[in-house]
Amino acid sequence: MALTHTAVTNAKPKDKMYKLTDGGGLYLQIKPTGYKCFKYDYRLNGERGTYTIGSYPEFSLKDAREEHRKAREMVAKGIAPITIKEERRVSQEKETKRFSYYMTQWLKRKNLAKTTEDDLVQRIQKNLLPDLDKKPVDDYSTADLLKIIMKVSQRGAKETARRLAGVLRQIYNDILILGLVENNPAANLAELLPAPDKLAKKNFAHITKPEELSYLIKQIHQPSQRQDFVVTQALKLMPLLFLRPHNIRFLKWEYIDFDNQMIDLPASQLKTRKPLQVPLASQAIKLLEELKPVTGHLEYVFIAARSINNKPISESTTNSALQRIINPETNKPYGSGFMTSHGFRHTASTFLNELGFDPDVIELQLAHMNKDRIRATYNKAQLMEKRKEMMQAWADYLEQLRGT
Repeated sequence: MALTHTAVTNAKPKDKMYKLTDGGGLYLQIKPTGYKCFKYDYRLNGERGTYTIGSYPEFSLKDAREEHRKAREMVAKGIAPITIKEERRVSQEKETKRFSYYMTQWLKRKNLAKTTEDDLVQRIQKNLLPDLDKKPVDDYSTADLLKIIMKVSQRGAKETARRLAGVLRQIYNDILILGLVENNPAANLAELLPAPDKLAKKNFAHITKPEELSYLIKQIHQPSQRQDFVVTQALKLMPLLFLRPHNIRFLKWEYIDFDNQMIDLPASQLKTRKPLQVPLASQAIKLLEELKPVTGHLEYVFIAARSINNKPISESTTNSALQRIINPETNKPYGSGFMTSHGFRHTASTFLNELGFDPDVIELQLAHMNKDRIRATYNKAQLMEKRKEMMQAWADYLEQLRGT
């Protein structure tokens, strides 16, 4: 006899588990605890199987019969009915989770250095997420992904485009393994992108002539009235500290020791995953003290006035400011290829070597050299003293170039 809603509702627990049948292998199982569950017994390839439809009252009798119908159709096709739940899971996941979710899970497994991860996340958020979080992950074809990546390549960032294509390939491989797509649409995406210009400069744009550096420093100290004060201070400090752009942008007030005139960067902030101390010349201290009334109450040092959610300035902000500097020969902005925020590191290295400073001390301050390699030559105190002398001498040299 077929089940009724009343029979299902009124079924009471007994000392032993029992079941009430509905026909076609569908039945309601009642446990001594009172737990009720709809199940379907079937045979597939000569073997008996049981498909658990769901508990009552989460599944009504009507729901259970509809699920039973789908399950019988699957069995008739020679497919285990558990596939129904897998398809439902996949469908729900596609609707509730977008590309950014799988990107986050992928990053957690990569275990990258914080600086590397932050830079990668920034590139992904800028170039991929605005497009890839609009639809379910299985709605993107190779052509769709190519269109997104080509926007990066066409603005001249061909290397970045190829790196992002590699990121897409890895993340979509995870999505493929999870069964959310039938194939990886980014598998060969990099092959469709234009190759980087082999004749292009490999290093970040930087200055190697004293007269050019003198002009740049003077221009940085004579900003336009429209330029944000925080951006101006960042540009002034970059040549003094010659840190990586990430370490400038994400510099926190808690890292700055004014009493000892030192920046203490934790290992998590460095590409080398080793802590770095940066001696502060008197000129750098002055700039930071000028900035403290503006952002000293916030976490990060360089937060522009128009910042949303108190986020630090972006690398493109400082690069754009450098590109707006006027070329005295043409009376027009230099544009790209003149100097980048990362280029200050190359410039400092070039000039400091030419000025006769110890190459080992320079490399150590640039966080290029392992301390163990020079331990036999200098003790820790000598090293710090040499670095302090170099940083103050470098700041004095830049001040001379300014003509002050």
